[in-house]
Amino acid sequence: MNRAAMIVRRQLLPEPSCLICRDAPVKPALSAPIAPSISMATKTSLSSDAAAEPAFAAARLICRRHDKDSYLLSHFLPPSVRDGICALYAFRRVLVATLQQPASTKEGAPTTLDGGCCSSNSIDATATLWRTRLDEIYEHRLTLPLPQFRDESQNAIRAFQLTIDRFQIPRQYLFDLVEAHRVALSVLRYATWRSLEEHCQGVAGNVGLIATCILGLTNGDARAPAALFANAVRLTTLLRDVKTDWERGRVYLPLEDLARFKYSERDLSAGVVNDNFRQLMRHQIARARDLYRRGAQGLCSLPPDGSRLAAAAFGLIHSGVLSAIERQGYDVFGRRAALSAPRKLRRLAPAWRLARHAPGRPIPAVF
Repeated sequence: MNRAAMIVRRQLLPEPSCLICRDAPVKPALSAPIAPSISMATKTSLSSDAAAEPAFAAARLICRRHDKDSYLLSHFLPPSVRDGICALYAFRRVLVATLQQPASTKEGAPTTLDGGCCSSNSIDATATLWRTRLDEIYEHRLTLPLPQFRDESQNAIRAFQLTIDRFQIPRQYLFDLVEAHRVALSVLRYATWRSLEEHCQGVAGNVGLIATCILGLTNGDARAPAALFANAVRLTTLLRDVKTDWERGRVYLPLEDLARFKYSERDLSAGVVNDNFRQLMRHQIARARDLYRRGAQGLCSLPPDGSRLAAAAFGLIHSGVLSAIERQGYDVFGRRAALSAPRKLRRLAPAWRLARHAPGRPIPAVF
């Protein structure tokens, strides 16, 4: 290609900009052509968008790769709802990855998913850029490469934009989610249960609220229980991951509870499992189960199209981790508490009972 042709090519086919910052072009793979961009200034429906299936396929792949349980449970859902839930999961993966990179990047190392074009190492700056991109998504101004040139993250973002359009997800839920993750990355300790509860509400409760839009919640009063259900799942994962979080310099067990049960951070660093620790964990597990029970009150407000069963099974499988912690004597340091495949399958029957729970009736004793 002569010099004149190369100049024309650069003008007609500009390098795609980073999805987040756009301050510098993303370096394409050596084997990939340079991709032109397309602006989503015109609102398109799911059925008329030729790029919808590749976008949702990428979202499903991300969900299947990182959370097999959720991916399998999504098959209880109607196809459009299943795609929406997978798109939500994929979007959150992309969001968290981009926010975490500035926090974990050493000086001079790349700070973005794409391998290094964002110029700022600031979590605050990345969160601000995400809010800008969300505004563009809601106003249909977001610019992405043409479908054949999109990477997995860009397809995930496109799938989530279509999900937002289809299910009318309030913008504030997403703004609150971004802010919660921004704050969470700067907090290493939580003094009280109240402060940890706010963390759970921010990073998980908001996801629960978004999910209710996709699942088709029929009663607005059930949004609060849905958030509690998601908070319970978050608290369960924090109890399971006490060891790994400590290795990352984080302690999610409330400091007031450490003091109450006379268990120190020195004990935590040594992985001490004594009576004090067992009492501490019993207290946290009881708290999580209470959240599950209160949150389950909202399940009857989901449509009976598989959404109730999927949500109930999701909660039952995660709450089963609490039982796994108990079975191993509350020792979360020796091995990671988890459910075997047979134990997960056995939880589908109580999930079915929970999904049939009628409004105003006592919650079945399944947690």
